[in-house]
Amino acid sequence: MINIEVDEKTINTMLEKAINDRVDEVVKSKYFLSYNELAEYLNISKPIIEDRLIKNGLRYYKVGSKYLFKKDEVDNFLDEVTANMDSTNNNLKFFNRVKGYASGKL
Repeated sequence: MINIEVDEKTINTMLEKAINDRVDEVVKSKYFLSYNELAEYLNISKPIIEDRLIKNGLRYYKVGSKYLFKKDEVDNFLDEVTANMDSTNNNLKFFNRVKGYASGKL
C-alpha cells in the first residue's frame, strides 16, 4: 500500500494558480474578431475568407466599414464545414455551401 501525504497549503496554492490561469485565459479571449484577426486566427488569407467562408454563410457584423466576426460563430461554422469533409474531400478552396455559387448564379 502506498501512503501519500498531501500538504494542504501546497494544494491550495496549486488550485489558486490553476484558477487564476484560467481566469486570465478567459479575460484575454475575444468576443469579436476583426478581418485581420480572423485571417490570423484561421491562418488563411482575407480573399479566402470572403470567397469561401462569407459567401458560403459565415455570419459577420458590419460596424461602419469594419467587418466583425463572432469567434464562437466562426468555430461553429468551421466545425460544420469540416464535419462533412473526408480524406478525399478536404480542401477548403473548393468548398461551396450556397446553391448556385459554383455556377455563378448568386
